[in-house]
Amino acid sequence: MRRLAAYLVGIALILFVVGGAAELSLKSSTCMACHQMEASFARWMTGRLKAEKKGFGHELIACADCHIQGAPAHTAVSKLRGLLHAVTYLVPQIDPRKPEVTGIFNRTRIPSENCQYCHMASLYRKTVYVRDLPPGLKKIGLTMDHRKHVLTRDDTCARCHERYKAGEKADKGVNYMEVNHLACDSCHTLASHSYRAEHLLPMNTSEYRTARHTAWKTLSTNPRWMVAMPSEKSCRRCHNGKIHFKERIFLANCREGNDYDTCVKCHPLMTKDYFEQYKRERKKSALASGSQGNETRGQELTAWKIGGTESAPKDGSRAVATK
Repeated sequence: MRRLAAYLVGIALILFVVGGAAELSLKSSTCMACHQMEASFARWMTGRLKAEKKGFGHELIACADCHIQGAPAHTAVSKLRGLLHAVTYLVPQIDPRKPEVTGIFNRTRIPSENCQYCHMASLYRKTVYVRDLPPGLKKIGLTMDHRKHVLTRDDTCARCHERYKAGEKADKGVNYMEVNHLACDSCHTLASHSYRAEHLLPMNTSEYRTARHTAWKTLSTNPRWMVAMPSEKSCRRCHNGKIHFKERIFLANCREGNDYDTCVKCHPLMTKDYFEQYKRERKKSALASGSQGNETRGQELTAWKIGGTESAPKDGSRAVATK
């Protein structure tokens, strides 16, 4: 009888410890114990948002509410996922001979279901409110049919870009890619931690401070939502002008595009006059950049000729001898 009671007490203690650890695993303070630079940026951003009375930023949300599936709804499974994520990170630190325990729970890509928990209305939005656009885009507007992209993600892209589908087993005869390129965080890669833009490698303290101030300067162009706009590079992962899945996707080429009809597909407020003026300014900028490049190139060739050496210029091209 005493042994049974001891077993029951032991099981109760184990469940209590596991339950408490699972609950703690979804706390931002737990995440910040390891992700210190992200924690520093979140605290800095939160303080500055309050001090300057700016709008909303994702740094105000708990880490797990974005990164752990089901965490916004506080489901029991989400707590288990959070615990397993913490364990798969800690165990390799304890035993460095094992680089990772599992490739399932230590991934922190943001599930689209978590985004939709708060942004359900965005699934039906076709255009972005002009008041939410940076100054440069307010003149030309921005159309982004989220509903169309969501349907494409779930119906078309998911056929090849999701290994495990809802209610189905993985088809081992197909070489699936792991990432669905129309997941929310595939476009909104910098919804949070925007200081990491263009910084893939670890930063030192000086680089970090410069990066966070650059991030603030970029984000503060929007008075309401301190959220980075998707970059043209993100759009061009799909909008590359090539045929994909039996359909040609038009090219998103804002920097070099010459087709007005293509531009107005995304920027409906753009006028023909604005488009022509933009092309003239772009050509003028390119000529200015080209003249500087030609001047540098001429200096290199002159130095090569005067020096009388037989080494070729830096780009490896051969100079033409003059009489």
